[in-house]
Amino acid sequence: MKAATHVLVFLLAVGTVSCSHIRTSSTIVLIVRHAEKASDAEDSPLTQAGRQRAQALVHVAADAGVRAIYSTQFKRSRDTVEPLAERLGVAITEVPVDLQRPGDYGKLLAREIMEKHSGQTVVVVGHGNTIPSIVEGLTGRAVSLGDIAYSDLLVVNDSSGLAKVTKAQYGVCAGG
Repeated sequence: MKAATHVLVFLLAVGTVSCSHIRTSSTIVLIVRHAEKASDAEDSPLTQAGRQRAQALVHVAADAGVRAIYSTQFKRSRDTVEPLAERLGVAITEVPVDLQRPGDYGKLLAREIMEKHSGQTVVVVGHGNTIPSIVEGLTGRAVSLGDIAYSDLLVVNDSSGLAKVTKAQYGVCAGG
């Protein structure tokens, strides 16, 4: 019994020392698909429902300590994060994407985020075909996300050294 107590005390001491070396500043990336678009035109604006979703994003992220906001060059993407950017006084960084060949877009964007905003909270608005590569770039592995809905909010948190992805919803969800 006494030996077990010594082992337990030893393990707790090692755990305490190990915990002092854990990184305390997490990089958190909130990723959303652009809100509902008015048409299939290449540079479509948002619908009324899309503008409401953009306001919902403000309610979700306004108090999250956001220090940077990234968007593609398309109006629907900028319009999705513009209310948040205005509320926070944070400029939108535009990183253009070729939607016909998204290629390494996610990896390049992830590298920029980690180099410029490590330890900060960042919001990224993307497209259904760019979000998987963005998540892969941030986590270093492919993650099964299924179809990306307008209401999806992906939270990538690298606080443990192994980035974790949480899929949540925001705004009014389609069909309910």
